[in-house]
Amino acid sequence: MSRPQVELLHYGSDSVRHAHDDHQQWVIGLEGALELELDGVSYRNAAGEAVCIPAGVAHCYAGAAGNRQLVLNLPACGGAARQLTLPPAARELAQWAARHPPAEAGQSALAGLLLGWLAPSEPTAFLLAPRLDRFLASRLARPLTVADMAAACHLSASHLHARLKAETGLTPMAYLCRMRMERARRLLRTGSGSVLDVALQVGYQSASAFGAAYRLHFGEPPSAGRGRVRRV
Repeated sequence: MSRPQVELLHYGSDSVRHAHDDHQQWVIGLEGALELELDGVSYRNAAGEAVCIPAGVAHCYAGAAGNRQLVLNLPACGGAARQLTLPPAARELAQWAARHPPAEAGQSALAGLLLGWLAPSEPTAFLLAPRLDRFLASRLARPLTVADMAAACHLSASHLHARLKAETGLTPMAYLCRMRMERARRLLRTGSGSVLDVALQVGYQSASAFGAAYRLHFGEPPSAGRGRVRRV
């Protein structure tokens, strides 16, 4: 398996045993209960709980009537079988995902958001910031909103905010501002255009608005960075 998948499943009452060698799973309980056995250890996955099934581990499962499980299929990355109880915010996200199943293009983004709650130390492959960087890199001169950034990452605005804050400590607009300021500083140090030219290239319509933002971010006016380069 090369890409993550998120699916909503109802498990029947007949006991089934199998293993999946090419991917691991997180099974998140939404309603009812699912009985599982992994490596001789029994788990009862009820609403608000999640079980990790590592790749290659044979497991048995049988569902109680009316059970609903959100299953996160991921590329194999090691780890052990385990169960955890989700915090309220993660439960809300899982229920939202069950009500709004994403198109294929949104599977990775949702997987990353879920995995951020389930196993925050594991998945460098699902970080949101690099994907957002690629979207923003060629658009810094344009007006951009949180909705634009969220749509590019196949997330709602609130989930983009939560995920980016968790990864970087910044809100989406603060993240955009930082990227604009870093681009502006490079342009000032390496280019010969005016401050207004630089301002326009990073999405500001006036030199005064750009100067105020630059001073707030770096603690100095745009001319200071350019002056240091000239004195070297």
